[in-house]
Parts: sequence; C-alpha cells; structure tokens
Amino acid sequence: MATLMGLKACHDRNITHRDIKPENMIICFEDLKTGKCLREIPSEATENKLNMRLIDFGSAIDDFTLKHLYGSGPTRSEQTFEYTPPEALLNSSWFQGSKSARLKYDIWSVGVVMLELIVGSPHVFQISDRARILMDQRLEGWSEETKELAYKLRSYMELCILVPGISTQQQGSINSERGHGGLASWKCSEESFARQVKILDPLKMGFPNLWALRLARQLLVWHHEDRLSVDEALNHPYFQEPP
Repeated sequence: MATLMGLKACHDRNITHRDIKPENMIICFEDLKTGKCLREIPSEATENKLNMRLIDFGSAIDDFTLKHLYGSGPTRSEQTFEYTPPEALLNSSWFQGSKSARLKYDIWSVGVVMLELIVGSPHVFQISDRARILMDQRLEGWSEETKELAYKLRSYMELCILVPGISTQQQGSINSERGHGGLASWKCSEESFARQVKILDPLKMGFPNLWALRLARQLLVWHHEDRLSVDEALNHPYFQEPP
C-alpha cells in the first residue's frame, strides 16, 4: 500500500514515474518536524516515523517534460525492461495517449513488483527451457532483442495476460470477467493463474489469499485502459480490514 500511496502523490500531479521497482523504494526515518529523511538512526528524543519514499525520477514524465525535455518523446533506453508494460514495449509513441492511460504505465510496474515479492525474483515473466528451444527454432536469424520480446509475449500468454486471436476490447472483457469470477477459458481461470505463480515461487506458496491474486491480475491487464487506477487499487478489497 505504501508504494501505491507514493504513486498517488505522483499521479495526482499527472506525473508518471516510469521506473517503479524495488531499487527505487526506500524506507527511512522521517523527521516529523521537517518531513525529511534522517541520515542516521534517530535518538529517542527525535520525533520521527518510518516511511517509504519513491526515488529516482530520472525517467519520469509529465506534460512539461514531454514538451521541454524529451522533445520527440521518451525512448526505450530509459525503461527497465522487466517492469515495462506491453504498450511501451510494442509502441514507441505510447505516451501520446490520454493522461489517464499514460499513468497506467506505473500500475503495471506495481503488479510486476507484487509478483516479484511472491516469486523472489524480478524475472517473473519466464518461459520453460523447452518452450524457449521450440521458439528459437522458429526465431532463427532474428535479433536477440526481438527474441527477448517474443519470450516475454509467450510468458504473458502462459499467465493469460495476453490471449492470442482476440481484440484488445475482448481482452479487457476477459480480464474483467476473470477478476470477478465470471466465465472464462480454463486457461484464463484464477486457479490456473494461481498455479502458474506457485510454480514460479521457490517456496511453492503462491498468493497469500484470493484478494491478493485478484489485485495482481487487475494490475497486470494487457490493455492499459482496463487496468486499475491508483485510487481504485488503494480501495481494493485486498487492503480493507476484514469484517
């Protein structure tokens, strides 16, 4: 929740952080009088509290930076591949959409971080060695960058983030259904997703509860317009006190 609250402060100002990952989240003792992080462990006399901060805004964008800093727009070189959403991987002009859609970049990254905390690795979108060998036979002669993208798209398919053969509108409908217990292919079921994540988890524990699973799936939606906003994520049942 702390990450989402920090993100809300950004999104309320129409700032897309564009580099949400564990390395850019720090915990510090915050001085209650100045609001600044203390450089040392405070004494008992110092009024303070533990707080989380988002750092490294070197890749962040808003209307001003898009116009005066990036010129033709941000490039893929400022992105962290493992946390980059599909629209930014596949479309170099993704940022030209609406402000609300632009902010959904960060929402995807939060979903990746959530899976990373469960599986213990930033490489949450992995395919089996067998699948990679079969793909390499078809991708012979292609660049390594293109192959890596193909591997990632395949991993999206295995987690039912990407369903081949349907439009993005239909994809959004399926994501909505699967997040609320609606009818869907067995490959897109909550049980299948939970099983795939448990396979990736070295401890074989997977999600702590159903609401955590549903939150992750609603953050990791292929079509950015259908992802939760930061306010919707903060109000998700996963963060609510049990009755």
